[in-house]
Parts: sequence; structure tokens; C-alpha cells
Amino acid sequence: MTASQDLRTLRRAAFLALPLLAIAALAAVYLLDDGRDAAQDSGSLQILGSETMRPLVTACAEAFMARNPQADIVVRGGGSGDGVAALLNGMIDIGMTSRPLSDKERDFAATRGIDLAISDLAIDGIAVIVNGANPLSALSLDRLKAVFTGEVANWRDLGGADRPVLVFGRAAGSGTATLFTDRVLGGAAETPGAQKLATNEAIVTEVAARPDAIGYTSLGAVRNAGNRIRLVALGAAGSAAVAPTPETLRNGAYPLGRMLFFGVAGAVSSTARAFIDSCAGQAGQALIQRAGYVPLQAGSR
Repeated sequence: MTASQDLRTLRRAAFLALPLLAIAALAAVYLLDDGRDAAQDSGSLQILGSETMRPLVTACAEAFMARNPQADIVVRGGGSGDGVAALLNGMIDIGMTSRPLSDKERDFAATRGIDLAISDLAIDGIAVIVNGANPLSALSLDRLKAVFTGEVANWRDLGGADRPVLVFGRAAGSGTATLFTDRVLGGAAETPGAQKLATNEAIVTEVAARPDAIGYTSLGAVRNAGNRIRLVALGAAGSAAVAPTPETLRNGAYPLGRMLFFGVAGAVSSTARAFIDSCAGQAGQALIQRAGYVPLQAGSR
């Protein structure tokens, strides 16, 4: 076994063994080596980041490995912030992020001379959901903000029963939480009573089980929820509320639409390039559609 193979084997084992919460901390002190890093090991990929993207990219990775048995792709979640940090510090081959890069991240790459490239993978929307038994069907963004900051804390203020609103949000480090805070809360703090969950799927599970709950999640995470939850249409004050659909996400009418991104840094291995290209191709975009997200090309099957 060559030194490069030894390095790849050790890094793969360490990557699988690391608790997700430790990855961001390690990224801050991780040193780039002399070039024989994971990003240049043909046939092996380590991908980390957005929990929103984890199920989707896992499906793409399984399809890619079925077509390319020599490939070895490991996909882990943890949050967009962790994925970008690990990418910028040379710990992974591909980072997954459900939000644009922050100025701080771009500045870090620039000061370190890191050639950072971001590519679109799919279109998604942050869906606001209530329990399936809740008749609420639409909210203005102002009223939604009032709910999540605690200004509105009882369903009677939204035309419902005299019961407290149970608020569910994503944990810190989530790209979904970052975009929701920016676009809905305007930087205001969520109500202290909000329960913070690690994954979009957990938000769906809790809201589906609790008649008085409201939460936000990735549109892709609701695809199998059926009538256990209800999507809430959103709009600016005085404007018609819009539901998240492929059409409204493509044309920008839905106010919480977003792109999902792959990120790479520095030299990209042929395996990483082939994988990214396969996700953007017809077969990959068909997987994206089946997973509940909106493919980049309209009409993908």
C-alpha cells in the first residue's frame, strides 16, 4: 500500500468515527498537507454539510456507486456551516450548503488563497408547516415573524382555538435556520420557547404529532408526510399568499425559495468532478425530483 493509500484509509476511518459536533472545531485547526490530501485521491470522496441535502446527496451517491463500483463515497450531515468549515480546511472533498457562502467564509478563503468554487445542485424552499388538523392555510411574513419571535403565542390570535403555539425551529449551524432568520426574522431572536431540532425530518415528525405546533423545514422533507401536516402559503403584507410549488420556486414568487449548492476547494479529483457532473445530469436531476426537490432544468424526469 502506498503512502497516498495509507493517508486515504486513515482519513476515511477518522471521518466516519468523528462525532459531527467535533468536525467544525477540528476544521479550525486542521492543517493542509503537501498535496496528497483526500481531494486528490481517485475513487474516494468524503462529503459533509447541509442536513437538508444529506438524504438527497446520499441517494445520488448510492446511484453513482452502483454505476461505478470502484467509487467509495461517504456522505454526512451536520449543517451547512460545518460543511463549509471542513471544506475550507481541507478535511473533505465536497461541501454541501443550503445557503450562500457568508462574507466571513469568502474572506477566509481569500486570505488563505483557497480557490473556492460553488455550483448549483437543486432548487428548494423553506416550507412552513402546521399539523394536518390545523385549518391555518396562509400567513403574511409579518405574522409569521410575530409567531416565531413570540409576539403571537396563542392560536386564537391567528383565528384558531385558545391554545398556546408550539414553535419548532432548526438548530444553530443549519443553513435552513440561517435563511429563515435572515428572510423572516430580519435578525430578530426566535422566541425562547422555540424547540430547536437537528434535522428537517425531526421538524416534520414533531409538527405531525402535535396539533398546536408550527415549524419550518425543507420542502424535500415533507414529501412523505401526506395529510399529517399542512403547508402554509406565505406572502408579503397586502399581497396574495403563495404556496411552495415547483413553479413558484422557479419564478421566485414563493418568498422562501433557495438554491442548494455543492462546494469544492482547490484541485478537484476526477471522481469528485464526475460525481458533481452526474448529479447535474439528467439521471441526477431525476433523482432530485423524486426526492421532493425541484430540479435545475424544468421538465426533468
